Amino acid sequence: MPENIEKNIKNELEIIWAAHKKHGLKGKMKLYTMAEKEPWRAAVEGYEFWFDESETDKAVAEVIKNFNSGKLPNTPLLLQPMVHDDKGKPLGSGIAWATVICKGIATLTGKEQVRLSNINVYSDHFTRSENKQAGLKIIAFADKIVKPESDGIIAANRGLYDLCDIDSEEYYVHYMLSGISYLTKNGMFIHPDFAALGEIRVSEEILKASRKKNEHLPKTLPPVAKKPQAAKVQSILDAALCWNSYDRHNTLYERFGINPADIERNLKYFNLCARNFDFFYATGPQRKGADETFDFVVNGLIPRGTVTVLAGAGGTGKSSIAHELCVKAAIDYDPGEKADLWLGQEIRTDNTKGICVYFSGEDGPAVINARGELFDPRGRANRLMFQRTEFRDREETLPEFMTRLASMPQVSIMVIDPARKYLEGDENDSEVVSNFFEAIEEFAIKKNCAMIIVHHLEKSANPKSAREILDLLRGSQVFIDRARVVLGLYRDGPYTIVGLAKCNIPPNLGMVTEERVFARDPKTLQLIWLPGEKGVRRTTLSEEELDQLKAEAELREVNERNKAAEPKKVK
Repeated sequence: MPENIEKNIKNELEIIWAAHKKHGLKGKMKLYTMAEKEPWRAAVEGYEFWFDESETDKAVAEVIKNFNSGKLPNTPLLLQPMVHDDKGKPLGSGIAWATVICKGIATLTGKEQVRLSNINVYSDHFTRSENKQAGLKIIAFADKIVKPESDGIIAANRGLYDLCDIDSEEYYVHYMLSGISYLTKNGMFIHPDFAALGEIRVSEEILKASRKKNEHLPKTLPPVAKKPQAAKVQSILDAALCWNSYDRHNTLYERFGINPADIERNLKYFNLCARNFDFFYATGPQRKGADETFDFVVNGLIPRGTVTVLAGAGGTGKSSIAHELCVKAAIDYDPGEKADLWLGQEIRTDNTKGICVYFSGEDGPAVINARGELFDPRGRANRLMFQRTEFRDREETLPEFMTRLASMPQVSIMVIDPARKYLEGDENDSEVVSNFFEAIEEFAIKKNCAMIIVHHLEKSANPKSAREILDLLRGSQVFIDRARVVLGLYRDGPYTIVGLAKCNIPPNLGMVTEERVFARDPKTLQLIWLPGEKGVRRTTLSEEELDQLKAEAELREVNERNKAAEPKKVK
């Protein structure tokens, strides 16, 4: 017999009683076996034992006696959680429940529990022999009394069962107590521990209400205890209706949600796509790819999962700031500590928990180490990997090396400095540059990392704005076409200006749009953003200016309409 089985069954029954009492339900629950052998096997058939809350100990003893320590033949008693009056009339229940058993080759996908937890329903796996995921025990602490319909079906229970989409028609209405094994026509099933359904414990208010009658309850609530979340019965019914209306396609259900009022409109678009998922995924604002979140490693400047080109003339500090970013992103900061800003923007330390790889094709270890000490004087950048690999004289290609690097579980940032050192041919050859981008883009997408390519401008280039940098980049047009972002640097006397030369990211995702003015600190090699208006150069119209232009255009349109509507004078 499992350890502490009496205590655990008692705890389970007390929590169910507490759920009933929350809604003022008083009466009796029932332990029972079926009057026939299938689907539940029991030595004693058609058995019933009624008990009220004060008789919980007797009920537990009855379960233990009939269970016979698990030795066959025995009689595992099922629970009827519905509260009944003395005449056996159902009054209602404070919980909804369902039992889902995997029969034959049926298996769980994991999405069943997601659908349940999204509506505050608790669930945990049944075990059958070596199979630890042989079904689900499901319980919802209802926000109102659950009652059977005229046909005896409890709609909320049926809804919970439907949401799992596993054939358990003859099982779902029954409630299996945790800790004891039940022999069925489909094998032996057990749910080991009731507390596993979301760490359910008796709440403080239940303790206060029950302590006088239940001296066995602890005087104080253990620290791990928490009050179970209430599930809205209407949400269960709505979720089941939508699930069935969307033909139990999880994709449609997740996309459309659980509002029944939207079912007709939502199905309209699916039907217009001939119920073809390939067509449907490509249609509408939630088309394929909407589940892929867009995020940054540096807010507003360096996105994840794509290529950013860092371009500028010699002397603008491209290598230094690329190296600085890798160092700062590779530090494991103390709790509550924030990373230093990079070009005035926050480094997203939640997105930089992996390895930061820095390919240096020009600076050797001496320069790298010297810069590293300036950026990280405490020597904490333990996740920075330095690579000096060049591929022109090696049998291994860059794509092949990228494949090996991809074996690392997390790569946050990769810097290739400069691009021309890692191209397998002429930087003016579009095919060569395209092959290079194929390899780095594939890596960036696969690892969802920020790929930063340092690239030079033409000799003697002297841009006056970040936008001009696009016309002055060395090499093939592919550098511009394939990059999602081109971050440009240029000098203006003693200052370094940084701004977007190209950005294919919608502005509502938070990209920095203005050019910023920095002063270079020769002691730390870091760029210091100038404060206030001195640190900002606007190369686009402000929102106020755009609003003014729109207002003027609308006024002209109104005047033209009014003029056209005036009656013409008769000559």
